[in-house]
Amino acid sequence: MDSFTTSNKSVETKGSNNTPQVDNKFTPLVLAAQGLFDRIYISAEEMTELAINHYRTKKGKGITFDYLIEKGLVKHKKQAQDTLKYHLRKGTLFTLGDRRPQQYYPTSIKSEIIQNVGKNTPIHPSGVAMPLLLPLLPTLPTPLSCSSRSPISQSLEYLTLHTLEGYVLPLLPKATLFIHNMHFKTKISPECYAELNLPYYKKNHGKYHTEVIGSTHVDYVFYASGIVNIDTTCSTNPYRLQTEEDRSRIIAFFGQLRDRLIVLLCDKHERLVPDIMDWHITEADINKDIKVSELFHFTAIKVQVRHLDHLFRIYIKSMGKDTVCRIEENKHPKKKPAIEFINGIFNPTERFDRTDNMGSELVQNPR
Repeated sequence: MDSFTTSNKSVETKGSNNTPQVDNKFTPLVLAAQGLFDRIYISAEEMTELAINHYRTKKGKGITFDYLIEKGLVKHKKQAQDTLKYHLRKGTLFTLGDRRPQQYYPTSIKSEIIQNVGKNTPIHPSGVAMPLLLPLLPTLPTPLSCSSRSPISQSLEYLTLHTLEGYVLPLLPKATLFIHNMHFKTKISPECYAELNLPYYKKNHGKYHTEVIGSTHVDYVFYASGIVNIDTTCSTNPYRLQTEEDRSRIIAFFGQLRDRLIVLLCDKHERLVPDIMDWHITEADINKDIKVSELFHFTAIKVQVRHLDHLFRIYIKSMGKDTVCRIEENKHPKKKPAIEFINGIFNPTERFDRTDNMGSELVQNPR
């Protein structure tokens, strides 16, 4: 018995030299490695915000590994490069060719970035080409009417015409209808003009006030006669014209325009601001957008066609991540109430579909 007790004591004594874990929890090796190397995870949202801010503040520059190191987001060059390449594979960032050091741009505004690159890229001078379009040029035959111009200019014209005829115009019938840049007119008491403490409008002696409603920029311009012009700008975020829900959303937006005017004039009893049914719409752009490659920013497509009393435009537009070819009709209703104008658009007989049969004129009669 004594020997047994002695042996147990010896075991206890030997085991007491080891310090047990207090919480009896197991630390994963992955977490231990992260703590060892001080890795910092940058989410897609954070990386996008960083890249956009850098692009805006540095006037078109992409982020590099040096930027991440300077910001203290990584510890060394290899970690910075791995982080940028990871977000490149995930689609958060993209690059423009092979550069040293490589610059990375936010994918969320890819179309805008390509558009700005296109503005600074010469097309006509010989010896200077657009690297992004060069792979396409050998596959495009040269139009006979363009024999006197540079090969790049010829190929761009060919690409433009065939895209409009073979891709954009056939998709128009099924494309969604939108409206943007609506201009309204209403009238209040002329006495309000003198009481408004507002800056003068840059174009005339009107006084103006600016509001932002959702994603729409709104300018209220007041004149001594009591006329109020309301100009809305929402080209990048147009209002859809397809369902009854879309109609309700637009009419609700009209109500917001009136409410902001009521607040500005302190018209608590709503005696100064006319009912929205009495507002007239003086101008509006109705459009259909067809998604195209961002390379079309280099083509500088800009067509304007007048057909009878209708004015149509075709141009390439940046919509954040995507690029679209916009077919647009500019309307100038004559003293038409805004609500009646919207209801007329939703009427199938007044649809924008009349442009779907004008393919040949839109392409053959550029201005």
